Amino acid sequence: MKPTGSFVSRPRRRGLAGVCALGCAALLTGCVATSPQGGSKSSKLAFSGPVELSCDDAMKMTITPKGSGISVISPRGLELDLPASPPGQSVRFGESLYAVVIEGSEALWMVSGKVPITCRR
Repeated sequence: MKPTGSFVSRPRRRGLAGVCALGCAALLTGCVATSPQGGSKSSKLAFSGPVELSCDDAMKMTITPKGSGISVISPRGLELDLPASPPGQSVRFGESLYAVVIEGSEALWMVSGKVPITCRR
């Protein structure tokens, strides 16, 4: 039985499929949540009580810390409890259709399929 190609030449014949597989693997590794190292990052919010933010189009949003997550009254008046996502951090919160990202004095309210709303202290 005669070999049809060397081990080295096989990846070249796979071409685009191999490159796509490597690209997908690289993207998926970026999606894996990592745990905080030795407590160097704080999982507490920069505020302790309810904070009211002014949003685009004269709307308001209220964020209140609640355990490891937050309680939100959205710019459209929806009341939700959102967990930290991924757990153990204090910037991104969300589940299913809703998410909040808090960065400094700004918060971004996001609903799946809708335009995000920027809110400021």
